Amino acid sequence: MALSLFGRGNGKEDAPSESEGAPSDLEEPEDSISPIKPSKGGIFASFQYRDFRYLWLGQISQALALWMEQIARPLLILSPIIDGSAVHLGLVFAARTVPQLGMGVFAGVIADWYDRRTILLVAKTGSATMNFILAALVLSGTIELWHIYAHAFIKGAFNSLDQPARQSMIPSIVPREQLTNAVALNSATMNTMRIVGAAAAGVLVKYIGFGETFLLTAIIFIGAVFFTYKLSLPPQAKVENKSVKNALLSFKEGVQYGWSTPAIRWVISLAMLYFIFGMSYMQVFAPLFAKDILEIGEDGFGLMLSLTGLGGVVGAMTLAAMNLRQHRGFALMFVMSGFGLMLIVFSLSTYLAIIPLSLGLIILLGMFQTPFNTLANSVLLDSAPAEMRGRVMALISLDRSVITIGATAAGFTAAGLGVQQAQMIFGGIVLAGVFIIATTVPAVRKIQ
Repeated sequence: MALSLFGRGNGKEDAPSESEGAPSDLEEPEDSISPIKPSKGGIFASFQYRDFRYLWLGQISQALALWMEQIARPLLILSPIIDGSAVHLGLVFAARTVPQLGMGVFAGVIADWYDRRTILLVAKTGSATMNFILAALVLSGTIELWHIYAHAFIKGAFNSLDQPARQSMIPSIVPREQLTNAVALNSATMNTMRIVGAAAAGVLVKYIGFGETFLLTAIIFIGAVFFTYKLSLPPQAKVENKSVKNALLSFKEGVQYGWSTPAIRWVISLAMLYFIFGMSYMQVFAPLFAKDILEIGEDGFGLMLSLTGLGGVVGAMTLAAMNLRQHRGFALMFVMSGFGLMLIVFSLSTYLAIIPLSLGLIILLGMFQTPFNTLANSVLLDSAPAEMRGRVMALISLDRSVITIGATAAGFTAAGLGVQQAQMIFGGIVLAGVFIIATTVPAVRKIQ
């Protein structure tokens, strides 16, 4: 199998020939709800497609920069430079997710109407520019708390454009039978970069400073721009009437399709529970555990998220090897239940003050967290026709916007009850929510 990173042509160039069973049209399968064919090629099967490799290389650059930023930003808020609090952690994270609520209505429509490669180039270039600006503010000594809020908000806007376009692009560059494999490899990349980026950011912040760290993230983002530029995608269906009214009608069509499709409706419901009560762990609870409970400092916080990423890599690569094509509903409930349980167990472990035990549990937490994201995305992509994928993926981006609610509530709950009790409450809600859905909604168990 040829794996040259710099071949020419579209994403099918390095795929097996038609005589070897490769699909002749990757953009639009003959029947978007037909049975999925057996997959071939093993754990790295999706790498045989040129454009997937470029998408993956761009994801490496973007994920590395994002994870470094995710470590540096909360540490900057808690540092003497800003002297922020747990409430500020939650509100800044909320500021980053608010644009997904406002722009999410249109981001999926934009991804279906306009060239997805161009959308990604705009989003990634904008993200790099914002990090250059933040680095300049820190290095010049003029940084203030409101700058961090503004940076988080604008970066959230670019991210809301990036996600639907990038995710809906995957079925155009790999065949349907490799979809779960491709999404899992992308998730493994994100988590590998979480290991590298989180650990590196903690050390860089400690030894060279915040400004230099943000400057490095901006430079790394340029790599994501370059690899995105190299993509060569099949043409999308053209839309003539690109008015605001038609955009709203198109979004309404996407919502109606999602609501009328049980697999999409219940995956979105599970994801909402996950984003509100589960995702506050990384942006609100983890830095507080590192600073106030475990007392392991900046590099310790980086280590915590690196270990979450290590578990995520194990979970994602396991899923990539399985390339699960049946019983994904059961799998979703299993991994989400495990995630909620591990949030509780990790929080309880911190009372023992045995740091290696708590850090080991973080690895298990990551093993459950990442497969949920992978399975949810693969079910959504698999359940939507090509012309609707951007809008369907925008629905889960809208779900991500409710992290605003969870992050804000997490900050206030941690400030009022303490970080350990707050984390146990949030983990318990995740676990109870999955149990209720699993026992009362048969449609979830039927998701294939």
